Amino acid sequence: MNQQRSSDQPFEEIRILGLEPADDEVEPGRSVFGGEPPTEDLPHWTEPPTTPVAAPPTGFASEQPRWADDVPEHHESQHPVGTFDEPTAAAFFEDPSSGLGSGESFDPPLLPPDDPQPVGAGQSSIPTPAKSGSGRRRRSDRGGADSGGRDMPSAIITGLGLGALALVAFKVGASATLALSTAVLVLAAVEFYGSVRRVGYQPATLLGIVAVGSLNLGAYWRFEAAVPLALGLTVLFCLLWYLTGVDRDAPMVNISVTLFGVLYVGMLGSFVGLMLTDGNGIGLLLAAVLATVGYDVGGLFVGRLAGRTQLAAVSPNKTMEGLVGGMVACFAVCVLVVGRITPFADDLMSAAVLGIVAAVAAPLGDLCESMIKRDLGIKDMGSVLPGHGGMLDRFDALLFVLPATYYTARMLDLFGA
Repeated sequence: MNQQRSSDQPFEEIRILGLEPADDEVEPGRSVFGGEPPTEDLPHWTEPPTTPVAAPPTGFASEQPRWADDVPEHHESQHPVGTFDEPTAAAFFEDPSSGLGSGESFDPPLLPPDDPQPVGAGQSSIPTPAKSGSGRRRRSDRGGADSGGRDMPSAIITGLGLGALALVAFKVGASATLALSTAVLVLAAVEFYGSVRRVGYQPATLLGIVAVGSLNLGAYWRFEAAVPLALGLTVLFCLLWYLTGVDRDAPMVNISVTLFGVLYVGMLGSFVGLMLTDGNGIGLLLAAVLATVGYDVGGLFVGRLAGRTQLAAVSPNKTMEGLVGGMVACFAVCVLVVGRITPFADDLMSAAVLGIVAAVAAPLGDLCESMIKRDLGIKDMGSVLPGHGGMLDRFDALLFVLPATYYTARMLDLFGA
């Protein structure tokens, strides 16, 4: 009943939200937040300003825009934010854990050694830098100082034994001489690659040793054409050695070390095989060996008796007096002994020419091997020969005398039919 009565009553007004008229009208210049209207009307935006503009600072209007490189040095924009003197900068930027001071330099080795030492607790992994020269130089100096203390009785016995073995091989013939010389060259290559590995290089040792032996055998079986073929194959397989991942560390450096060993020991030693291809080959090889022995023995004794003037920094124990004595002894052996051996017996002048050439080549070979050992920081390449060191230490001068003898014989036409 109440519902019916309420529904019969008409609606007085209907309001829609959002369409109600505002309580008051908005006046221009009046704040929407209320308050009194402004006393002054704001000018229209198109009218010119009536308030005077403050004048710019003195000197600003007269200056023209400048590029950054035209700003004078005394301008405040050119002043550094802060300056560090050298000690302050070193203390600020240096890593205190490295242990490097402002006066020290860090000179790490080219390659790490094969068996790096483990880093203990509280010990830095960065090697301690040398303050005056590298550690290799210091080790080399000690080795040079000790090299004068050679065990002479052992050296003489070892030398006589090598000489007797060589004479037996020469007597047997070219095949025995080839086998002996190849074994000597292979042992020398083993010593060389072992020495460079001890200082951190990673050469293709097995490939280098095979290449050294192949050069001498190939030169004997296929003459001079075998040498470039063997060298080319060595380069190819050396690249594949590192490409296939047999060794991966520093391929450029280690390939160079590998090929240097092949060239130094293998190619120079392959002149033994080239000489043995000729009927006079054993006589030529014997001449090269005698000339080298004359230089070594003469230089040793003269240097010990009268040596005063150092010859070269790469070999501190060699003297100018020893060099002259060795060269004179080499020439004398060639004239007096080699001049009686075929093919030099028919022409004494050819023996004298060989004496001059060998007297120049032998000390060069000796000094070059000393330079290599000094750079590696070692005293001897090996220890297989008591009193001499290694094979390469004993036959370093012979490696240079062999090609010198071969080409001297070519020049003088001493090869047989």
